[in-house]
Amino acid sequence: MLVFLTADLQAQLIYKTKFSAVEGYTNGWVIGQPSVGNKWSNANNDWDWVNANNPAYNNMNDGKSWWPEGATEPWYIATATNCTAPGGGAMKIASDNNWGTNTGTYFFKMDFPTQLKGPITVTWDWQFFSTNEIPADYNVYTNNYSSTLPGYDHGFTFSDWENRWTGDGNPNWVYNELCTPFRLGGVQDARHNFIGACGGFGDWNNYGPEFKDHKVLHMKLTAFVTNAPPEYVDSYEAFCQRDGETNWQTAFREDTVVPKIDYVNDYTNEITIAASGMRRCPGEYDPTSGVNCLMLWMNSTQYPRYVTVSNIRVVGPNPVAKPALKVEKIGTNVKLTFDGWLEAAASPQGPYTTVAVTSPILVPAATAAKQFYRASN
Repeated sequence: MLVFLTADLQAQLIYKTKFSAVEGYTNGWVIGQPSVGNKWSNANNDWDWVNANNPAYNNMNDGKSWWPEGATEPWYIATATNCTAPGGGAMKIASDNNWGTNTGTYFFKMDFPTQLKGPITVTWDWQFFSTNEIPADYNVYTNNYSSTLPGYDHGFTFSDWENRWTGDGNPNWVYNELCTPFRLGGVQDARHNFIGACGGFGDWNNYGPEFKDHKVLHMKLTAFVTNAPPEYVDSYEAFCQRDGETNWQTAFREDTVVPKIDYVNDYTNEITIAASGMRRCPGEYDPTSGVNCLMLWMNSTQYPRYVTVSNIRVVGPNPVAKPALKVEKIGTNVKLTFDGWLEAAASPQGPYTTVAVTSPILVPAATAAKQFYRASN
């Protein structure tokens, strides 16, 4: 029996990863992975230029690491951990406490096809892991344990890679070249500029949900580019949903009144947040370029606390047909031909796990247990 599954139009898939073994990830240094498709790369590593033109820039991380005494492997700065777990794993963002290689900011990126129109949306999960004990009365809305539960300066953003070729010609990445900076800091917040200002700089919102109780944060960031209404061009909005709680909007494309925690007076008040223009606008350096990569950073050494990132999905504005799944009998096997990612479950309700990213695959019909499959984008 042949089965064809098709459905209505949906958003265009631009990039997706769960850091799973089936996607080509192995545990270890994430730079250069996965084994198939686009790879994570170091975004501040042209040290020949630095040494010749701007030696002071050497306080930035050069992507190297160290070998802790007695260790059999280096303690890398960004690793794909638990990549063989059911449903996928996570990328660990951790410093090695080595001031020789991690005195500044380490940037790394994932390229995807250039997007000149929007809206472009990325969703992901991240989770903070403190090495300090969480106080029994910890409550993100009524108290502040910043001194005993320090945050983690880690960022996740859309960017235009071409924007790095500005200023003094330094080909390495710097903060001023990021489009939609979004970070875990003292709170979950974002850095923005005035609408249409571009050019770098801007300031942090310095508000948003706390995250230091190790709850998973479900994130969503949307960038509006050239085809947006004039008042929204080169702006962005972002949401953070603490696991089990309601959405808390942490960056805005229009003036909005939002709650702000007041630790001193032990209550929540309201503030008005200005529109969130991009820090650097896509196409500033090269008008033919646009949003073309995810840029992540880790600022300085923050050992031994760390962050994990997982379930990244980038979708674009162009509607496409829902991915098709074709099933056919080939001898004693079942051949599955699919678009996007192939996911499987023991029941129609799930949970579904990614089992393949390269089509087609053969499943031995005579020996395989009952499985339900779906194509995901």
